[in-house]
Amino acid sequence: MNNAIWKGIFLITGFALMIGTGGCAVKKVWISNPAIQAAFNPYYEAQLKPLTGDYKYFVSFRLTITSKTDKDLKIDWNKTRYIYNGRLHDGLIFKGIKPEDIKSLTIPEDTIPSGHTFSKVISPFRLLARPRVRERPASGSGIYPGIMPTGENGIMLVVRLNGKEIVERMSVNIQEKKAQ
Repeated sequence: MNNAIWKGIFLITGFALMIGTGGCAVKKVWISNPAIQAAFNPYYEAQLKPLTGDYKYFVSFRLTITSKTDKDLKIDWNKTRYIYNGRLHDGLIFKGIKPEDIKSLTIPEDTIPSGHTFSKVISPFRLLARPRVRERPASGSGIYPGIMPTGENGIMLVVRLNGKEIVERMSVNIQEKKAQ
């Protein structure tokens, strides 16, 4: 057989295989159970909600804390940790954080005044992603939050009140499923 016939057979076979196997990528959705994790103690109420941002998958959390005390609360970001499948990992990052503060564990605390609500979008440091060299932006860091893996994802939150540490673990279960 000549070359043109072989090319035709190859193309038809490839097309038939593509049609037979679905031809397109399986669409997936990411879900969180619960959608928002809440924690309550005598000092504050906290909520942890996984966020997708501009992506189809979860990349960060929105942490919201409402103070129930008559004194200021302080979030200790140097001790607050990311939890994955029950194990503590590196800390969390957020907009405005300096790389040297992460390395030297000198991340400034956030203060929550008495009776006020605080909210911040945070991402696990260990999941940071960088684009390939040819895809890096001309300006900016070129660093963005990475995909949170399936399984238990959460934080061990460390808040101080008058020097006393209040530790709260909050997590959600992230699942990846085929879209219906």
